[in-house]
Amino acid sequence: ASERNAFWDKTYSELQDYCQSLGLVLEVVDFRWGLSSSITLDHMTTELCLREIQLCHKVSAGPSFIALVGNQYGQRSIPHSIPENEFELLLSKLSEDQEGLTLFKRWFIKDNNSVPPQYVLQPITKHFPCYDDPESGPQHEAEVVAWNLMEARLLHLFHTAALEAERAGDISAEQKRKFFKSLTEREMEQGFLSSQQDNCSAVIFVRELPQLKKSEQQKHSSKFFDVTADGLLDTEAQELLNLLKHRIYNAHPSNLDLHSIELSKGAMDKSRKEHKDYLDNFCELIVSQVKGKIGRQAASPTGPAWPWLQQELSHQAKLSEEKCAVFTGRDSLLGKLCLMMWESTNILHAPLVVYGPPGMGKSALLCKLAQEMRSVLEPQAVVAPRLLGTSPLSSDVDSLLKGVCIQVCGAFGLTAPCPQTANSHAKLVRFFHAMLQRVSQQGETLLLILDALDNLTQANNGHKLHWLPKEIPPNVHLVVSTLHKGTALESLRAHVNDDKYFFEVDPLTFDQGRDIVDAYMNAAGRRLTSEQVDVILHSFHQSGSPLHLKLLLDMAKQWSSYTAASDVRLGSSIREVILQFLQALEIKHGRQLLKTLLYVCRCGLSEAELRDVLSLDGDVLAEVYQKCLPPNPTIVRLPPLLWARLRHDLGEHLLERWEQGIIVLRQFTEVVKERYLSVERRVQMHTVLSEYFSGQWSQGRLKPILLPSLETQLNADRKVPSQPMWFAEGTANLRKLQELPYHLVHAGKWEELRHSLLGNLDWLYCKTLSCGVASVIQDLSLCASVMECPEIQLIRDCFLLLKPTLDFIDGLMDSSLLFTEICVRLQTLTHAYPSLIGRLCSQCQDWFASCADPVLVPRCSFMQAPGGPLKCTLSGFTKGVTTVGLSSKRDLLIAGSEDGVLIAWDLKHLEVLHTLVGHTGAVQSVKLTNRGDHCLSTGLDGCLRKWSLLSGKQLFCIQVTVLAEARPAEQIHVLESRAVVLSNTQGGVCSLPLYCVSSYSYLLNKIDDCIPVLSDIQCFACQLKVWGLITGQMLDSISGMGSPVSFLSVYDGTIISASTSSPCLKLWQLDYDPKHKSQTCIPANCSRVVISKDGNTVHLVREEDRTKVLTWSSNEGEPQIYKLYEFWLSSEVCCLELAQHKQLLFCGLRTGTVLIYPLAFPEETLCLPPPESLPAVRGMAISPLEDRNCCGPRGRGAPVRDPRPGTAFPCVEGPFHSLLTHPAALAGVRPELDHHGAAITCIALSNWDTHALIGSQDYALAACITYLTPWCSLFFFTTQDFYFEGVLCAAFSVNDKYVFTGSRDKTIKVWDVATGCLLYIQYVYATIMKITPYKDGFVAISQHGSYIKEGFRCPDSLSPSYNPLRNFRAHYRVTSREKVLERPHSYLKGVHDYNPLESPSERSAVRLSTCFLLSCTF
Repeated sequence: ASERNAFWDKTYSELQDYCQSLGLVLEVVDFRWGLSSSITLDHMTTELCLREIQLCHKVSAGPSFIALVGNQYGQRSIPHSIPENEFELLLSKLSEDQEGLTLFKRWFIKDNNSVPPQYVLQPITKHFPCYDDPESGPQHEAEVVAWNLMEARLLHLFHTAALEAERAGDISAEQKRKFFKSLTEREMEQGFLSSQQDNCSAVIFVRELPQLKKSEQQKHSSKFFDVTADGLLDTEAQELLNLLKHRIYNAHPSNLDLHSIELSKGAMDKSRKEHKDYLDNFCELIVSQVKGKIGRQAASPTGPAWPWLQQELSHQAKLSEEKCAVFTGRDSLLGKLCLMMWESTNILHAPLVVYGPPGMGKSALLCKLAQEMRSVLEPQAVVAPRLLGTSPLSSDVDSLLKGVCIQVCGAFGLTAPCPQTANSHAKLVRFFHAMLQRVSQQGETLLLILDALDNLTQANNGHKLHWLPKEIPPNVHLVVSTLHKGTALESLRAHVNDDKYFFEVDPLTFDQGRDIVDAYMNAAGRRLTSEQVDVILHSFHQSGSPLHLKLLLDMAKQWSSYTAASDVRLGSSIREVILQFLQALEIKHGRQLLKTLLYVCRCGLSEAELRDVLSLDGDVLAEVYQKCLPPNPTIVRLPPLLWARLRHDLGEHLLERWEQGIIVLRQFTEVVKERYLSVERRVQMHTVLSEYFSGQWSQGRLKPILLPSLETQLNADRKVPSQPMWFAEGTANLRKLQELPYHLVHAGKWEELRHSLLGNLDWLYCKTLSCGVASVIQDLSLCASVMECPEIQLIRDCFLLLKPTLDFIDGLMDSSLLFTEICVRLQTLTHAYPSLIGRLCSQCQDWFASCADPVLVPRCSFMQAPGGPLKCTLSGFTKGVTTVGLSSKRDLLIAGSEDGVLIAWDLKHLEVLHTLVGHTGAVQSVKLTNRGDHCLSTGLDGCLRKWSLLSGKQLFCIQVTVLAEARPAEQIHVLESRAVVLSNTQGGVCSLPLYCVSSYSYLLNKIDDCIPVLSDIQCFACQLKVWGLITGQMLDSISGMGSPVSFLSVYDGTIISASTSSPCLKLWQLDYDPKHKSQTCIPANCSRVVISKDGNTVHLVREEDRTKVLTWSSNEGEPQIYKLYEFWLSSEVCCLELAQHKQLLFCGLRTGTVLIYPLAFPEETLCLPPPESLPAVRGMAISPLEDRNCCGPRGRGAPVRDPRPGTAFPCVEGPFHSLLTHPAALAGVRPELDHHGAAITCIALSNWDTHALIGSQDYALAACITYLTPWCSLFFFTTQDFYFEGVLCAAFSVNDKYVFTGSRDKTIKVWDVATGCLLYIQYVYATIMKITPYKDGFVAISQHGSYIKEGFRCPDSLSPSYNPLRNFRAHYRVTSREKVLERPHSYLKGVHDYNPLESPSERSAVRLSTCFLLSCTF
């Protein structure tokens, strides 16, 4: 006991933490822990222990057995059962001992139901009824003594008979030894002695004691040595122990640790140094050996490329094999299914639907179908069965489809779904449908079986079956099963109109039931008497349910031949049988332990978790230790063998799940809930589970318990594992992430939920990264449904808004991306909601301040805020949306895109109903008909197609000629009153019958006045405006479209917008809270913008009125839009530039004139006429010293002027030079400057006139940084990725150390000027129109009109593992050139807030003698 207690006190927790760091679970099954007399009543201890060892060998990834060998041989128990021939042989050897024969016949009864027949040892309580009843007092004590003597007598009889049989040559020496073996030796044989390899998975520790003095032997021998029933030293046991040790020494010398320790007064005294050192050394050796074996196993070669899929396929194959192991009957139904599949092999067909009441054998039928079809189909055919709901990967639709797609693609050599597809429900469904088509086109054969569609979770509304294909292509077969009542069957009948595809599973007949009884009992190695069979069949015949019959047979397997049929009462229904079964288990195991069947979480509980949770349940432990005390008062846990007994008796009612352990049969769970689960018990269970997954009682923290056998409260360690958020770097605690929010909600622990989880930035990041953003949204939705908390709703909406971005990058997210999104979207709400939102934003700022990598730190909000106008984004297309249709009565939205796909959404639940694939060209128009039940679509493939929006099927297709325009006019118009469809053609209008497709006629060159032909009006503004029809006033203006709006629809207070430039549709709510609306500083889509150096003033030209310059200002607070000045001009403004220090606003006009407005004297104007007749001024640049100005007209020279300050008003001298601006000309002068090959979009000069950045629209050469002294191209940024589209604007940082670029890909990038390396990239959802350096970062204006202010933090040295593209699937290449001369400097060290654009007098010491000019043709 000393070593065992030391293991639990010191070793267990350390090994547990080590396993957690490797992503493993440590399970310790101590056979001697809490072993009580009640466990040995049925003599099953030996069998249970050996089964547990087999299970450890099966599942352990490291050592599976720890042997502690001392000086006790162990208990030699009586065999539980003995074969008939062997028992009768032993009886024959005791013919002269009539008393012994009488005892054998009294305690052993022949069971003819066993195959072959056996003699079974009867339970102790059959002859000693008070043996397990301490309350009976003296009678109990007397019977305990009587059984001990009886057990010793029976063992002596077995030994005598076995020795006599061996001497007579009737049995071998090995056969004789099994009657002498102790439980310890049997365990060691099962654990490691049977292994032929020396390096086995066992850890063996042998302790030897020196010979005790004779005076101490009698006193202390029972503690350390085997004794007989009369208290004497058992010499026979000692001899057997010596033989066992000899076997151990010879078999496994390398795994052996041998120690010798002298006792102190016949005991192990931890206060003595030698004993303490011995126990410490014992613990160190155990830890060292166990860690070594675990580490070697964990470092084994990596497994398959898709390990989770391999596990799932193995799990499904095992379940399928078990389901049809004893399958009989159903030949007629199997024949009908096979015939239907054969008849539909070469045609389009519907899925085959098998339905029936629960327990009718649908799962077994489909497993048998899969087994039969494998033997019939060709070898290369794929049969993929899935028993839904039996594993996490078969419970939600996305995991199911992802696994099926990868399996099928791998089998047929097809391309597997990319991460972007796998993480988008709509794209994954579309890929699944397309994959079936590709398999069919290749001529391959596929049989996909989906059993129990009702078991799908509600994630992505998978239970509504919108994802299920309605038409199956040739050579592909889909067979599904569902209950006879419910939404699943209703949905299937709506999609499949032909009854021939539906197959009902009828009840079994009486004869079929008899056949199943025979097959089942034969497989179990049992038989039943004729009376017992009649009792079972009589009960079964009332229901005809295979599950009912299986439950009866599970009970009948335990019957012996001497079980009287008259004593058996069987239920006539599944529910009654389960209740009877539970009542029997209650008598044997206790009511509290039976309630553990309800300890099922979101994904079930593993056995290790279940034992830990039960060890925290006070009611369970109080029942377990009702008659005895825990073996160690400082540690209280559930005895492992108690759970092993219950698991053994539950048998096949427990279903194993490869990942999360076990679950209970659905019908079983329903009855258990009804019987045991009260409201109070439910809350108590969730409380215990929340304490477990939060780690409240781990790491030695003592939990109080009040046991019936004690009068005072006991504070004891439960030895449950700690629950950190991260076990190790990159290894998250997935079980905690999945379960803790669920149990905190149902336990009513609101404050802990709010502050430890929802208001914890680390928790949100860990769960988003490890479980996906959809899992976070699910938790937040659950909390919002039971808590009246607007903050939780807003946080959930925030994650809904950022979900498309995180889905797109497929788990490549790091903390900076998530924290930036949360901070920017929630920043404006911090004052209104300080409790959670304010706390989250504060944590974001703390993280930015301590970040060890380069990062942009948001200083204001510039993304759509939750609770604002943007409700959600509907995705699913790969190209722009070309047409939109809406049915308000059906809550239905349908849209078509340039990729030829139409998608129908349910607007009430925001779920995809159908993905309609048929058009081979862009969809041009779509119209809903028949009250939204059907729709018509035309496409550039020249087809008019009619679709059913109830089933998702194409009803017909007519080839017509349509106008192949980039943005076509309305293609079709529906006159339902006349049952006519009108489609415009190159010659006029085509009239088509709506309900008949046999003929149609042309109406040439004439349109009836009553037929409206609507033209499609493009709107290039990225802004929505809402007008009141009564007052005519503009009620609201919403920015953030991201692309020019092409289509608008209104549905129940929601605006639906779409664009031909975007693959997404956006839903905007009109009844939003105005304080949640993201503020914009300027109107959207203003490309002519300049920003002041302090970032607080913006000068702009609106697209709708290019003859007016407006000024917007903000004073570090919430941006306010107001007109500071309005500069009215006589001509259209083509470009703007600002002299920051001199406060001069330069306006380049279409006439070639440049107007200069002194901001201090807005009434005055300087006019710079062009030196010659020049076209419009397309670009201007002002040197950082503000002593030169360059104007760039299209295709001509660029005059350079010098604006010099006067006493009160500036004057302009020049022009000094007129330079050619074409890149080829520059290249001729300076051959080092490479030609871009595309339009140059921007030029940025460094603040110290040392560098210039030239950006273009070219993908291959996005930008280059150039030395100005000497002139040479230094770095070229070469890319071919979406995230590196052409640079539109750029600015050097204040100290010239970094350069900030804004690109068409809606990102801001930060580059290192000295090395050309990319330091950081940030997606901002809108194109950046202008960027200006400001303090430690920049100020920018987006296409949405958003005001973006961010700081940039960068450490002096970067980590070698740092990758700026870790959030993006992209790559770039920087090409550098050696400079001819040493550059003056690249940046100023130590400059943070210093602005080189200050007055020239302050910078005269560093003023350059040459003003460099870069100009180009835009």
